[in-house]
Amino acid sequence: MSTIRYLTVTGAFAGGTWLRAGIAGVSILALLPLGAASAQEMKKATIVLSTTDQDVSYEPYGPLAEQLGYFEEEGLDVTIETAGTSGQVMQLLLSGQAQFAMLGPDSVLLTAEKGGDLPVKMIYVLIRKSIYTAAVLDGSPIQDFGDLAGKVVGMPALSTTLEAFTTIRMDDDKAEAPAKSVVETGYGVTSMEALKSGTIDAFIAWPGLFAAYQNAGYDLRLLPYGDWQNDYYGIGLVARDDYIAANPDIVETIARGVAKSAVFIKTNPEKVVETFWATYPTRAPLPGEDVAAAMKKEMRILGATISQMRIDEFPIDFMWGSQDAATWQRHYDLLKKTGQIKTDFDPTKFFTNEFNAKANEFDRAPIMEAASQ
Repeated sequence: MSTIRYLTVTGAFAGGTWLRAGIAGVSILALLPLGAASAQEMKKATIVLSTTDQDVSYEPYGPLAEQLGYFEEEGLDVTIETAGTSGQVMQLLLSGQAQFAMLGPDSVLLTAEKGGDLPVKMIYVLIRKSIYTAAVLDGSPIQDFGDLAGKVVGMPALSTTLEAFTTIRMDDDKAEAPAKSVVETGYGVTSMEALKSGTIDAFIAWPGLFAAYQNAGYDLRLLPYGDWQNDYYGIGLVARDDYIAANPDIVETIARGVAKSAVFIKTNPEKVVETFWATYPTRAPLPGEDVAAAMKKEMRILGATISQMRIDEFPIDFMWGSQDAATWQRHYDLLKKTGQIKTDFDPTKFFTNEFNAKANEFDRAPIMEAASQ
């Protein structure tokens, strides 16, 4: 039987909780080489995720790679941190409190618009679609984003990414007026209760969060996605330019670890849920609870993320994390078209594929074998 060790530390930064969890067990140690680095040799890095509820949908963004030992086997001790908004995530990255941050191209480009020369780059794209849409109660008269004119729109936390998306989709659907207001309603059931009570008319979020609410019994209907959303990125891992230049080995390790976890996820997503439960036992079924029913609910959440990452679409030898200039240019052009960007700059300077080839140079077979056990 595997032995599980946990360490949770509350951090004194704005809007989040520091989480560090490691699993040491037969199945995990089997993945590590005999010459794994000792604690004294370990380098350190922090990944900050944009959430206040680190559910199973966040496993593909770095936590799973940490739990499976993919970072540790290359001598890297990774801490997972969370913050509620993309603005807070960006602050942690720029201040050096985190070395890698979960951010979308829109957040990066809109921050660059406000602050001039933003010294960051996306080193790995995670979500390969624009994932956001709005949910309304089933039976709501709202049919598309055009119907949000004059309405109150809720979102988990006010963020440049979600606010930009809402503006773009309302423009797509020819809304006759802006929303009456955009309000923060939180990640928990307070958002759904606000929707039920009529405090908000629609709620902007992503498939994993909608799945969690549906698991909780809320009867939602999602508004249609825009045709353009398949040709845009959702989120990726971003690092500062100076950190990338000074620590190329760590950047490569992070990218490779996340790429390995994509192979693991593709091979056996239910094993991902089991790993999540082992790492965070308070999220696991209690003794006597229906494990199969709990797994079905978790798979609804994780499956939504897998679909948005397109892990289920791509072959096992896909170049995980790869980006292209044309997609970044589309993000910029759309934000400029809607007036959210007013200055001219090159959006392609905010990503790099420098580490992608080496990050994908690993043997898929052992990972697939471990995931299948």
